Amino acid sequence: MELIDIYDQNGVPTGAVRDKETPLAPDEYRMAVGMWIVDADGRIFLTRRSMEKKYAPGKWENPAGHVQAGESPVHAVIRELHEETGLTVAEAQITLLGCSCSWPYLGRDFGVHMNVDLSQVRFQKGETCDAKWVSFAEFAAMAKAGEFAPSLTSHMRDYREAFLKFTGHPGSKALDFLEADR
Repeated sequence: MELIDIYDQNGVPTGAVRDKETPLAPDEYRMAVGMWIVDADGRIFLTRRSMEKKYAPGKWENPAGHVQAGESPVHAVIRELHEETGLTVAEAQITLLGCSCSWPYLGRDFGVHMNVDLSQVRFQKGETCDAKWVSFAEFAAMAKAGEFAPSLTSHMRDYREAFLKFTGHPGSKALDFLEADR
């Protein structure tokens, strides 16, 4: 059982704490976080969801997960990154890229610039099973081809411009199709 705080649409905790699998009312939300890693060459780090996952098995995504009860989004993303990959970052290294809201999820997505040797990545059983670096062009092609977990692209619609700037592609039209999917 994983306990989570319940939020309102504005990201304010309601005071309710439940198991993350408990269905939510239309005015209740759970918080999810994600971490984008970009290296010195501008490549984007991706992880593959384990085939054991109920939702989007085998799809690619950024390291991500749920905010646990009593946890801040920043601490949750640092924890999730470490659990899923073995990678460690400090709070001062990360940047908030954006927020999203798509019931039943509120999203907080962060970014960090760092180099990662793929041979050092450790996978969390039942969560992640592979990792790779992709160029921005490869990333855009994967998104267009539907290779990502749907939650990744749906949340990115709300912070796409910040993501483009963070990855060194401000003003790029390569992800404009995400807007058309709304």
